[in-house]
Amino acid sequence: MNLKSIWSALEDVYDVLGGYGFAAMDKAATEMELKPDWSTWLFAIWLFGSEPITTANFMRIFPYGLARLNDERFASAVQHGYLISDGKNGCTPTEFGMKAAHKVWRAAGDSLASLKPMPEAQMDKAYDYLARIGEAALSAPEPPSHYVMSHKRENYKLFPILYPLERFIVLFGELAAYRDDMYVATWGAHGVAGHAWEILDFLSNSDAITFEDLHKKLSRRGVTEEVHAGDVRELIGRGWAEENSGVVKATEAGKQVRAEVEAETERLFFAPWSSLNESELEELSNLANQLRDKLKGV
Repeated sequence: MNLKSIWSALEDVYDVLGGYGFAAMDKAATEMELKPDWSTWLFAIWLFGSEPITTANFMRIFPYGLARLNDERFASAVQHGYLISDGKNGCTPTEFGMKAAHKVWRAAGDSLASLKPMPEAQMDKAYDYLARIGEAALSAPEPPSHYVMSHKRENYKLFPILYPLERFIVLFGELAAYRDDMYVATWGAHGVAGHAWEILDFLSNSDAITFEDLHKKLSRRGVTEEVHAGDVRELIGRGWAEENSGVVKATEAGKQVRAEVEAETERLFFAPWSSLNESELEELSNLANQLRDKLKGV
């Protein structure tokens, strides 16, 4: 059974549902007049609940940006009353912040209410398989940390699920978080910062590019040009990239490192899928493809 094809179909389903959900979230945030950087503190509330929110912990889940920028965003959230400082370099949600988090979550869920692509019994069957894989993943012995997945599982419980497709979002989200755990553990073993690894990942999948264009394409996370320039110098020093007259590209060694990380991530990620037998995996594949095709036909 081609596990990658099953996961690809599930990713397609999530992408379609995300189109509805993220638009609804943006609308709800606009109606509540939340500040432009609302997604940082709101996602932090979703992931950490009443647990203290720190930049260090946040970046264990979102490791590709800059600590300084996240510090500024959390400070802004405190200033505007969404979070409150705990006096120990962390913060927790205010009542206002928690209500906003619930309202935006509910808006995303409500956007899926009218979508009924398959009989609920069929979707429940697919969800049962995803839940079993999730349970196996959470108890998998390697890598030792399941930080992202465990936080999603524990704190998503704070938000009620009212519609069948919301359950897909939660179950898929847990598995995607598990893959993130595997990926970060694997590339993190090389001792590079997330924003540097992101450059290597980009270069390994593209032609040679000017540094200026490279920075523009990866600037969405707020990483500065100066930091990206330092990242490129580090990659060159490791033999993973090379630069000539301002044009940057990955070396064969760099592409090989990236390929090895991807292969190890896939090995770790798909290991718990053995909790399903071949016939169950085949049924999950059929259900995932049906769900994707039905949603794309909506």
